[in-house]
Amino acid sequence: MGNVVVDQIGPRGELLADVDTTLTERQKDDLLLAALPGATAEVFAGARIVRYRANIIMRAQVTYLGTPWESFKKRIQIPNKWVAVHARAVEDSLVPRFVGIYHYRGVAIFVDFDPSTYVLRKANNSAAHVWTNDLFQAQTLGVFSREDNGGNRLTSVRADELASYLEGRTEERHPRVEVFDRFNLEILGPERTEALTAVQEMHQANWPDTFQAEWPGFYLEYRLAKFIREHRLGDLVEYQKAKKRGGFDYDLVFTDGDRVEYYGDLKASNSTASVSPGNDAENIRRCIEQYDRFWYVIYEHETWHDRANEDHRATIEWNEWKRSVGFDNGKPFDPLSYWKRFKSAVRYHRMMILEVNTANFGLVLSDFNQGKQPDGAARAVKVMIAKKNIDNFLIFSATFD
Repeated sequence: MGNVVVDQIGPRGELLADVDTTLTERQKDDLLLAALPGATAEVFAGARIVRYRANIIMRAQVTYLGTPWESFKKRIQIPNKWVAVHARAVEDSLVPRFVGIYHYRGVAIFVDFDPSTYVLRKANNSAAHVWTNDLFQAQTLGVFSREDNGGNRLTSVRADELASYLEGRTEERHPRVEVFDRFNLEILGPERTEALTAVQEMHQANWPDTFQAEWPGFYLEYRLAKFIREHRLGDLVEYQKAKKRGGFDYDLVFTDGDRVEYYGDLKASNSTASVSPGNDAENIRRCIEQYDRFWYVIYEHETWHDRANEDHRATIEWNEWKRSVGFDNGKPFDPLSYWKRFKSAVRYHRMMILEVNTANFGLVLSDFNQGKQPDGAARAVKVMIAKKNIDNFLIFSATFD
């Protein structure tokens, strides 16, 4: 048994707090053999493995990463000898697999780590990481794959799905993720989006936030709403500009016909930021209580600030254009208004879908004190999305570099 109380996942995907169990070598084999009818425990290339059809399964227990790390961080240790077993399996035209075994009170989840990155590092008793959210997704969905921030590919599989997964009979498909995967083909890329081009496009379409100074986020909203409308994807996700009566005030509504499945928010973030401001903590909690999950869809952009240009041309052109189309904020005209913060261009190059759910709420979101209202009253507590913890609720990512 472990001696530190950490995250555990229960049969319904519920988050529990307890110490890790300790599996013997025989128990590790037995869990695999129970999930894989016809599998055998063998010695292969001098190492103990489980063989299932053409799969050579090297296995280790998933346990807490250790003090001082957060309780949601888990890992397996990859012994150096697995590199030799991997090489022998490939030589024999077999499929080598590095598999982590998570077991807690009847819950058995197997994590299939793509061995390629670890073999390139020669393993050398290195660790492969998996987070609480990976286990939650596997227990509730059956099969869950992602690529972590280090470029490592891992697939978490519930015990009853393991045989089908290894035989290639499972189809991991998420139509709502596919909406954004398709949108990425339009928004992510090598080209800069110039400020004046973006705001003029929004103005032509009568988009409500055309004159907002922080235009990259509003332009992203405009482009996504336009994409959903043109491709008739509103049966999967709606972009709501105005709050619907009785609903939550979030950008994204994920639907199944007329029924709301869950909500989400669209965020634009500078690539260099270490955190992104989130939403009111209490509202997020209520939303998750009602719908079980909440998505943050975050697009990161490379940013060019006009303050770096001596002539501040982008700021001047933006202010003069606003005046030319009749914008009046009631103040004397200033062609350099907002020049210190104005973004002359951005390039959207990375996106992430982050799921907050019952297993990671409170773990990956940290309280963010918004300070005081003008009358001195405390503002409502909001949450911050700490990028260092993103792997614990990352369910999809895409990059164009």
